[in-house]
Amino acid sequence: MTASEQRTHYYAPLSLGGVLLLLAPHCAFADLTRGTIILKRGADAGSITSTLLPDVYAQQPNSTEPCTSFDGILSFSHPMSLVPGDKFFSTGQLQQKSIEMMVDEINTKRCGAGVAGKRYGIELSTYGDDSSKDKVGAIVENAMVPINDESQSRVEASFWLGPYSSGLTGVMSPRANATNTVLVAGGAASTPVFRGNPTVFGTFPPTSKYLAQAIKALAEAGATSVSAVWEDASFTRGVCAALDVLAQEHGLEIRSQ
Repeated sequence: MTASEQRTHYYAPLSLGGVLLLLAPHCAFADLTRGTIILKRGADAGSITSTLLPDVYAQQPNSTEPCTSFDGILSFSHPMSLVPGDKFFSTGQLQQKSIEMMVDEINTKRCGAGVAGKRYGIELSTYGDDSSKDKVGAIVENAMVPINDESQSRVEASFWLGPYSSGLTGVMSPRANATNTVLVAGGAASTPVFRGNPTVFGTFPPTSKYLAQAIKALAEAGATSVSAVWEDASFTRGVCAALDVLAQEHGLEIRSQ
């Protein structure tokens, strides 16, 4: 069986709140990916409402011509914590909603993304990652790595979005770089996620900068010492690793080990 055949799944569709959920009961590395929740989000460019009179619905503000079709599709794929019991569910859902708002705005209000005079719709594929590094690794290999088949014929380009946390995103970044795939890591700040991976981009400041203003403010308020307690995770380790340099810079004694 080829790698492509192993990634061919049979899904049981379920409609929930206008979003299509696909439950993948079995695939390669089944011990990691069995029962994965998959959310598909996109929009038509206006063909569904093409039979309505123009004054019935809002006109597209950024298009001089009626928008009834896309010239192609831009594929966005990412893991995300989707189940309330997931460690990163609460924060991940904030990130997820922001991504969905972006996709809906571009597709339904802007007639897709404009590139070189053409309009491209965005299709978003979200995979439940259980806040697990192993699950993220399996999702990337078995679902997100581009597959050359007829269903991808309208996809002009594929991009990856990172999940919440530097630890989970760090599983994706080497694979994104190896496949020359652009990964926007909106939920990661740890330097190793980006170091040596030129196709990976972030939106947060580096972890080494997170405490800078807080330590400066403490010193200016008259503090003479500082202590830190952190979770054993890549992000928090990176943040607190800067404490030695910052404390020395501002003349503070470190009381924690």
